[in-house]
This record gives sequence, C-alpha cells and structure tokens, in this order.
Amino acid sequence: MIAIEVSFLTGRYVASRFDDRAVHEWPPHPARLFSALVATLHEHEDVHAGTRPALERLERAGAPRILASDAAPRTLVTRYVPENDTRVLPDWSQHETKLATCLADLAQAEQEGDAASIRRARKAVGAAERKLAERVRQAVADDGRHSAAAGKTALEMLPEHRGKQPRPFPGVTPERPLVRYVWPDAALEGDARQALEELTRRVVRLGHSSTLVACRLASAFEASAPADGLNAWMPADTGDLTLRTIAEGQLARLEHAHARHQGVEPRTLPAEHQPYQRVEEGPAKGPARSVFGEWLVLREVAPEGGRRLGLKLTRTEDVTRALRGALLHHADDPPPAVLSGHTPDGKPLEHPHVAFLPLADLGSRYATGSLLGAAILLPRDIDPGERRAVLRALGRWEQAGLRLTLGRAGALHLERVVDADPRKTLQPETWTRPSRRWATATPVALDENPGDLASRDPQEAARAAERAEEIVERACERIGLPRPLWVQVMRRSLFDAAPKAAAFMPYPSKGGGFERVCVHAELRFAEPVAGPVVLGAGRYFGMGLSRPRSEAEL
Repeated sequence: MIAIEVSFLTGRYVASRFDDRAVHEWPPHPARLFSALVATLHEHEDVHAGTRPALERLERAGAPRILASDAAPRTLVTRYVPENDTRVLPDWSQHETKLATCLADLAQAEQEGDAASIRRARKAVGAAERKLAERVRQAVADDGRHSAAAGKTALEMLPEHRGKQPRPFPGVTPERPLVRYVWPDAALEGDARQALEELTRRVVRLGHSSTLVACRLASAFEASAPADGLNAWMPADTGDLTLRTIAEGQLARLEHAHARHQGVEPRTLPAEHQPYQRVEEGPAKGPARSVFGEWLVLREVAPEGGRRLGLKLTRTEDVTRALRGALLHHADDPPPAVLSGHTPDGKPLEHPHVAFLPLADLGSRYATGSLLGAAILLPRDIDPGERRAVLRALGRWEQAGLRLTLGRAGALHLERVVDADPRKTLQPETWTRPSRRWATATPVALDENPGDLASRDPQEAARAAERAEEIVERACERIGLPRPLWVQVMRRSLFDAAPKAAAFMPYPSKGGGFERVCVHAELRFAEPVAGPVVLGAGRYFGMGLSRPRSEAEL
C-alpha cells in the first residue's frame, strides 16, 4: 500500500476546476499531487537516486482512493492582475524553448538507448545552443541607437501602465484540513520508499501558490485506520465527479510539456480523466484506538566533536519534562492549552493533550535500554489551529538547535526524524501496530494507591495486586480503549533491558505531587487494539508506555 497525506497549513485550498476557472476544485485532483511531486523533483538537485523509479511506480498504480472531508466554498473574489507584455524583450524565448525541447528529446533518446537517435538529438542540441548564443549576443550588443519609441514602449512595461485582466481565485475551506490518497494494491520497498518519503516531505504547495501544504508518506496502518470526518471517493465506471488522475508515462509527459512552456506560457496539465463515486461507508471498522494520534519523532545525535549521552530509560521523567519545557519556551504567548495541559486559569485540562514519550532500545537480546530519542504525541482529535501552534513551537525550537540541557548529565542533542530511520524504536509502527497483547516498557504510575504490593502477608499482597490490576483496567478505558480481558502487574518489564518499576520511583520526582506507586503490567484484550497505549497518571510524561507483543509470544 502507498498512502500520501496532504495537510493544508493555512486551512484552505485554492484551485480552479479544469473546465471552469470560476469554480473551485475539491477534492484536489490526483494529477495535481503528482505534478507537485515532479516539480519538487526538478527543484532539488540532491534528490535520492531512487526518486524517479518511485514516481514511475506510482504512475503505474492508477487512480487512487481519496479521503477528504466536506468543504465550504470561499467567497469568490475576482482580482485584476497586469497582463504579460514582452514587446520590448528580445525574441530569444523561442530559441530557449527550442533548446529545452531538444534537451528533453536527447534525454528520452539516451533512456531508450538507440545510438542513431542519440546522435541526431545531440546534433539538434548543438544547433539550438549556437542559435541561442548568437541571439543573446545580438540582443545585448550596444549599437548606440536607442529610439524614443523604444523608451516609451519600455515604460509601458511597468505594472501601473499595463492593462489588467480579471483573474478569479476560487477556493474552499475544508472541515478537516487534510486529504489522503491511497493506492491499496501498490507497494514500494527499501530505497524506493525512502526516496518517495523524502520527496513527499519537500512538497510545499498544491494548486495555487497560496495553498501551502505539508505532505508525508503515511503508514499502511494509518491509511487503513478509520478516517473520522473524511469522505471516501473511489474510482468507478461512472460517478458523481470527474477527476484528473495519472497513468503510466505521466512523468515523461510532464517533463516534455515543461520543455515547451518553461513554466511561462499557457499550458494544460497532462492527465487522464477518471470518474469518481462518493462511497457512503458504514460504521468505521478496525481495531480500537486510543485518544492519541500523530507522532513527531526526535532522535538523539552526537554533537560536533562529542558523543551521544546514552541516557538510560530511568531518566524518562527528566527528559520528557525538559522536552515539554523547551516547547513551551518556544510556543506562542500564551501557549496553547493542548501543549501546556492547563486552562488559562491554571486548572488541568479534562480532555487529552500533548504527551511526551521516551524511545529506548528495548526488546532484543542485544538491547541496551538507552534512550535513542523521544516523541511528541498529539491527541487524535486535536484542533487544527492548536496543531499548527504546536508545530510552530517545534519549528522555532528546531531553528534554535533542538538542544535539551539536563543538569550534570549534560545536553541532549536532537534532530527531527523526517526520513525512515532503520531503528525500530524510532518507528511509530513499533508502538502502534494492532495487537491483543501489550506490555509496558515504562511502568504505569497508578492513579490510586492499591495498598502494599510488597507485604509479607500473601493475602494482603494479593489484594493489593488485584486492586492494581483494576486500576490499570480503568486506565485503559480512560484513554478510549476497551477494558482488557485480564491484566497482570509485576515488578519487571517483559522487555529485555527495561528497568524494573522501583527504579522509576518516586514518581513524580519533582513538584511535590502525590507520589504514585509504579508497576509494570501485561495486558490482554479480546480483540486487537491499536496504539499508542500510554497508561496511568504519568502518561503525559512517558510513564505507562506500552509495546505490542506478537501472538507467537503467547
């Protein structure tokens, strides 16, 4: 499966329909997305070597499934812009276009490998280069003759002297500012997937230049998860809507078209026209999910001339509280409640807010238990405006260096993960894949005191353990998950290299709050549930972070 998610950073989308410039386009056509990817490919010289094969694989995948919310048309405002006028410019543009076309033909011939075609194309390129060079030399040569008519014509080139043409800019405001494109039967592996992921993250606009976007390659789990508030549009033989989509050869058609128009002359987007039918889906099916959603992953990097700190997982509270403090320091004033966790009058929020997680090397026989990075975890139903506020804070901190000072331990140097990190701990799928069985990597800070779990009286210890298990069960319901079939609390984690629960106490270690009892736990659900599963009183600071266990481990 290939899935690309587009987020509209300004909350709006501006683009005209292909058959009526005064009418808005919604949802954005797949051909527009592919065109944006190709344009981004040619704007950057340092693209991954696998980018072209990845785009060629995508164009062969056909028309995608589209998930998009309803959208309200914005008030149409017609603006008047100066018309282009090239009367006093040298007429070398035709020679530039000719050269670009010849270069495109040469690239095509070299790709096909036909020797005769390559020789003819190289000869044509040489002739076009000579003609262009001669025309430029003539245009810039000073012949000492400047007529008054030429000066008058030059003044007419200024915008205030040019005639103006009406230009409508139709747009929409979607209920949810994102769109997902899903190719369920397509697949990319290894370098090709990494290349497409890097390219996708570099796309900055879609449609009109005022539509700023952030794009990313979504995981198969995210693409198949229930899409709250999004409508499904499916390719069909007949449908309510005709969209421009892509077909094999689209990359070459776009490059040849650009060689002709050079981004200046009028052009038509090469595309295939595909009917789409809106699908009324029944109740969302799939694994139960917690109240948490999007991950923003940071990995530790070695400073210049230094080494990574290699902190142990027992420093969870120090790292996560410092991470929250850094974001608050760079946030808007006042900071958004979803980030601070408090209302303007200082009371704790009653609904989910941003959580901070430690990401440590766990689960293998060679695991060290050291922190490899951290994650900022956003609520699943976060308000788009608050999400942008969190991203602004992260962006400001990123510009300042993403550095956390941790007292005598030193400074933790971080960078945002925008590519595919090969370490499983830094991949959200490691912590979110659906499973019936889960176990804690960091202990749960219990919401209530269960009693003396270490009592010498076996009956008293058993009653305390039973109460602790009930508290963990209610903690699952508190984050939107079903009640587990059973819970077993324990002193040690099931994951190799995870410290025992007592090593995290007292919790919290600062602030003078009520000290919580910490326990590791194993949970078993009747049906698979999807993560992240973060439980207990310390869930916003990385406590109770759990990982799925495979059925083979049962």
